[in-house]
Amino acid sequence: MNIEIKYRPAYALAVVTLAQDEVVVAEGGAMVSMDTHLQMTTTAAKKEQGMMGALFSGLKRLVAGESFFQNRFTAVGAPGTVTFAPTHVGDVAVTELDGTTGLTLQSKAYLCSGPDVNVDAKWAGAKGFLAGEGMVMLKASGKGPIAFNTFGALKVVDVTDSFIVDTGHVVAFQDTLKFTTRRFGSGIWSFLAGGEGLVCEFKGTGRLWLQTRNPVAFGMAIGPKLPMREG
Repeated sequence: MNIEIKYRPAYALAVVTLAQDEVVVAEGGAMVSMDTHLQMTTTAAKKEQGMMGALFSGLKRLVAGESFFQNRFTAVGAPGTVTFAPTHVGDVAVTELDGTTGLTLQSKAYLCSGPDVNVDAKWAGAKGFLAGEGMVMLKASGKGPIAFNTFGALKVVDVTDSFIVDTGHVVAFQDTLKFTTRRFGSGIWSFLAGGEGLVCEFKGTGRLWLQTRNPVAFGMAIGPKLPMREG
């Protein structure tokens, strides 16, 4: 499987080239185009999880802001190409999971992955709530490629000790990194008037993916300018 990202950074498109009988799994509604011989099936989880396992996995993804179902695309009988795009304007990152180091994603960031990558909801506790991601984030594990989207352009940071990021700009990070949330600056005046709120402080060694735009701040800026709904 090869995943090529085109039209970045604002309108990124993931072009997935599959070998014969190879499979790619994608978030529901992400498909843009595909070759006619590709076969698509819709499922809530892998077959080995059984009906109840599939239901539970689907519900957890739903709570995390993802679709209940996922789509599996198979290149039946010949190589083929399928393309995927995120809902938001922005870039797409691709990384390879090696089976040992997992990945934590913000909710709604997942786009597509290889069939041996497991994407599940992860309880984040209070620090996830304070980080602006709600109480649930996404946990990716297993082996193979995974693609996820950003809001705005993409910045990759290789953390070797510690690093601070505004909560709204965190997209994904390797499990070798641990984070805590705290107030930025000192004193109540800095918190209220300094233009910054809560930040994530990452510690350890690992890779961190950031987005150049904050979706919450963008929504707050554009919301008052939208016309009032009638009725």
